[in-house]
Amino acid sequence: IMYSIDEGRTWSEYSGPVGVGSGKTVTLQSVSSNGDLLSRVVIADEECSDCDHDGDFKTDPSTDGMSSNYASELAPYLLVMIEMEKNFDHDADCSMGDWGLCHTQTLSIEYAGEEDYLDDQFKIYFSSIHRVLQVNHPDFEHQHVVGDLTYIQPTSSFGGFQSKTKIELPLVMEYWSVQETDNMPRWFVVDDRDQSTAIIGNTDTEEVHSFVVPYTSTMKTPTDNNVQMTAATRFSLNQKTAKEVDASIRIIPTPYEIVGRDNAQSFDINGISMVNGQLLGNLQIGAADLLLKLGVNDNGDHKVTFMIGSLPSDTDGAESYTMETTVDGTTIMGTDRSGLFHGFMSFIGLLDVSNAAKMTLTEMIIYDKPRFDYRGHQVDVARNFRSKEAIKKTIDAMALWKLNVLHLALTNDEGWRLEIPGLEELTSVGSKRCFDPSEETCLLTQLGSGPYAEEQQYYTRDDYIELLKYAEERNVKILPEFNMPAHARAAVISMEARAKNGDDTYRLTDPEDETFLLTVQFYDRTSIINPCLDSSVRFVEKLVGEVKQMHDDAGIPLESYHFGGDEAKNILLGAGYSSYSDELKEQPFSKSPSCQAKRLNDPSFDIEKIANYWAITVNKILIENGVKEMVAWQDGLRSTTKDQYETESVAVNLWGTLYWGSIVELEDAADEGFEIIMSNPDYLYFDFPYEVNPEERGYYWAARQNSVYKVFSFAPENLAQNAETSVDRDGNEMSVTTPSIPQPRIHGMQGQTWSETIRTDDQYYEMAFPRVLAVAERAWHLANWEMNWSPGVTYNGETDLVPKDELATDYNGFVSALGCREMLKLEYLGIKYRVPPPGASIDASGVLTANSELPCTAIMYSIDEGRTWSL
Repeated sequence: IMYSIDEGRTWSEYSGPVGVGSGKTVTLQSVSSNGDLLSRVVIADEECSDCDHDGDFKTDPSTDGMSSNYASELAPYLLVMIEMEKNFDHDADCSMGDWGLCHTQTLSIEYAGEEDYLDDQFKIYFSSIHRVLQVNHPDFEHQHVVGDLTYIQPTSSFGGFQSKTKIELPLVMEYWSVQETDNMPRWFVVDDRDQSTAIIGNTDTEEVHSFVVPYTSTMKTPTDNNVQMTAATRFSLNQKTAKEVDASIRIIPTPYEIVGRDNAQSFDINGISMVNGQLLGNLQIGAADLLLKLGVNDNGDHKVTFMIGSLPSDTDGAESYTMETTVDGTTIMGTDRSGLFHGFMSFIGLLDVSNAAKMTLTEMIIYDKPRFDYRGHQVDVARNFRSKEAIKKTIDAMALWKLNVLHLALTNDEGWRLEIPGLEELTSVGSKRCFDPSEETCLLTQLGSGPYAEEQQYYTRDDYIELLKYAEERNVKILPEFNMPAHARAAVISMEARAKNGDDTYRLTDPEDETFLLTVQFYDRTSIINPCLDSSVRFVEKLVGEVKQMHDDAGIPLESYHFGGDEAKNILLGAGYSSYSDELKEQPFSKSPSCQAKRLNDPSFDIEKIANYWAITVNKILIENGVKEMVAWQDGLRSTTKDQYETESVAVNLWGTLYWGSIVELEDAADEGFEIIMSNPDYLYFDFPYEVNPEERGYYWAARQNSVYKVFSFAPENLAQNAETSVDRDGNEMSVTTPSIPQPRIHGMQGQTWSETIRTDDQYYEMAFPRVLAVAERAWHLANWEMNWSPGVTYNGETDLVPKDELATDYNGFVSALGCREMLKLEYLGIKYRVPPPGASIDASGVLTANSELPCTAIMYSIDEGRTWSL
């Protein structure tokens, strides 16, 4: 931790409480072990007395990248700023918001031109994750386009932009806003005269404060009891949850059993040499590559010998192993090559690679087996694309910490990311976002991507085969997801572009359908594949056949396929939209002639259960292609049972929240016969903030924060237990009772990294890591503080059933190993993980005390506003 008392001009290393004087501004930041990665800078608060509880921005006009056109005559002289006003206690008309919820903002448009701009034939487009309900200014009006894309335009009363003046537009937006990243970048001007486009310069950035005034509050409702993290409140929390302990023999994830040897010796090694490495098969390639990346000599003085054989009965199963480490060498015995690989990853887990020429080991014996068969990590590459290199780095990390399924979400409304031979429009149109109202060359821009298309935002066929092989060499299976029938707009629009060129073989929408539809993310009926068309069936047959061929060419059979299936609905049918006309509350495809005909001819077709119908249809296609398992988001298969599907296995991602009744959904999924993958958003969504602070990135519809501690302390096999160790979205206590049924079998658990607000690879790394390691811990190891499933037992904030001392001890060991040893391995893998901002407090005598949630993290401080820094 570094601190500065001269506004950042000089920095000092923080090594313990230090006198900085009263009344001074002290800035701090955390630094990774090699000094390359920094947290955001925070300001130290005065000592906190109630912590004991669970601008004016200018940018220079720029015309970089703009050709001469009408839009570029205006955009370079505009500066827009968004200022959050109130989430509640305002007098705005919220009647058109879901459940009457809305917040207010002020949009400032500053015109910096030397001469007045009097034309009114322009629109300003922007992405907004909240619907704009009102623009309360006589000179401007708004129009929703599709998805998150909206524009404002002048009204007839607009008199032009006067030279060097500012116009302020009061906005009313749906729901609430507590994170600055709700506001998307790359606003742009479109001129109606030539349809030219130009980005407004101060928004063409990933620095959100360039166009958003810093938020001052994180309260979304009057009953919001979440504690905003400041330096002082963070300091108090770190004191409770982050104690550094000796973690020299702590392995992540924790093995089933570690046995210390009598008179165990500690000794140093300068590297390893593998004996019988051929028993690993092609996993030897991945093992050698990981050693190389971590800087470990593979021709060193410590022999690691691999053997295949039987294990003790309580650890004898797939992926299991034993490992005995002595001064003379290490022996790893496994039931299969996966077990040998996991044993070797545990051996690497003991190594402190900060000095690879002298690494200390202690003699021990490990007996180990996985808790769950399925230990997953999901990456949404559809909303915003992730490079092939980012996926490879992710696979490296998954291998190192024993995760074995990479759920690759390849398609969604905002993008299609895999080349499919014979369906070229999926990538020539569906992988691009730009400003093309016809959508014949690209999808309309979304999520702050701006008006200009980026090239090669997809994986080629060869790329995908390469990734399949790369993952297989590291004991990771890629599970491809092609989301349908909903969240499929990229596919629908791509096939519409194909149809416009005369080929409707794979058309996915009925051109005569006039159904009104508004989806969860504000798309129309083009977001959902029409299940009544023969051409839709042909599309899936073609898709599955081509993906199967890729897997065959890689020598890795397509055994599992993720169908998606979630959110195929018109949200206006929900009870919160009572102010809307009944004419807008239509079931998807209720006015489609094709679906009307199918209702007459097919008694199994239910217009209110199109996701179910389509799931059964797709499942039959999977069987025809030899696929053994279909996976889906739980709501896509709701109201069906395993017996209605033909694949050997059908698994569901359980993604309900605990406080909204996910324990009932768990009961339903078990009763329906599905394999269950715990994917609970209030604990396992990594697109949510790490802490309650408006500068944190992410959505928060299910939880205001998913910290490393919260992920670590999640009990996947006893959901009710989590009501005692965490709070709901509003920071309030929950009460959950375990159902009176036998304990459901859990197939696995998975962290999800959706990417609506994650636009770059570096942002992805920061949001996913180190939370991924906490998932690895829980998916592999059943902790001693996890309570047994006990029907009828109630957990809440007042109960004391969970042994919290044991939880604290376990977490201290985990986080110490994480901060003092494992984070460096992430750096060596090229993963720019999140460095947590420090906690700090200044007492009445002016003494600064600081800490970090990650032990072994340096803290810098400044007392001159960041001009200098000290450690």
